[in-house]
Amino acid sequence: MKIRDLKKYSLFKNKKIIKLEKLENQGLCNTTYKIQTTKKNYLLRVFKYTHLNTHSRINELKIQNKAYKKNIAAKIHIYDDEKSLMICDFLKGNHKKELKTKNIKILVKSIKKLHNIKSNNKIYKLKDDFKNYRKSLKDSESKQLIKSSLNELKKIKKYKFEKVLSHHDLNKNNILFYKRKVKFIDWEFACVNDRFFDLANICFEFNLNEKQERKLLKEYFKKVKKSDINKLISYKLLYENLWILWFKALKKR
Repeated sequence: MKIRDLKKYSLFKNKKIIKLEKLENQGLCNTTYKIQTTKKNYLLRVFKYTHLNTHSRINELKIQNKAYKKNIAAKIHIYDDEKSLMICDFLKGNHKKELKTKNIKILVKSIKKLHNIKSNNKIYKLKDDFKNYRKSLKDSESKQLIKSSLNELKKIKKYKFEKVLSHHDLNKNNILFYKRKVKFIDWEFACVNDRFFDLANICFEFNLNEKQERKLLKEYFKKVKKSDINKLISYKLLYENLWILWFKALKKR
């Protein structure tokens, strides 16, 4: 990507592009750049892969726009399907390698804002993911992971399904802390799922201990039940297995 490629967009008509910088932290599905102009900075995402799930980029745009209105995401300025890119506001902030108690509190506040966003999307079926991986991944480790995951999905049927709009990819690089606020980036996997998927996602990615997990649940629910703890354990297993299988499938492309 070159500066001259960006000048065709009306967004930069009255702005001089000073610098186009490839960012140090890169996602697996996108190449990201910081666009510095005379007036403000932007984030450029160039898409690298077609996703394994069926959620379209148009769905991503709709969800990110809703999240922007809740002040937990960047404003989208350009989506160019032909060039496979998106340009958003560049968000200030930093990524945390680990979470302290105060970080958990403000992170949960943003997660609850996300989970309160209304969506008419169909419920995302984790079972379909594991079944699809069973068709493409034939090694013994994958087979065992898929088998244990499908068994775990049967176990969690005893818990109430708590439908929310889920980010579905809350890894450390997709969470920005700035002052006392948290915003999320890279919304391509966002979908409707159980609220515990995102909570388990956080626990796994930040390697939270039991005390921190209880803090997370308490901040989210105020009162923690034994069933919440057990449900979180199940979703942590599902998330970890899904994460391993996703990387295995990615390597086969």
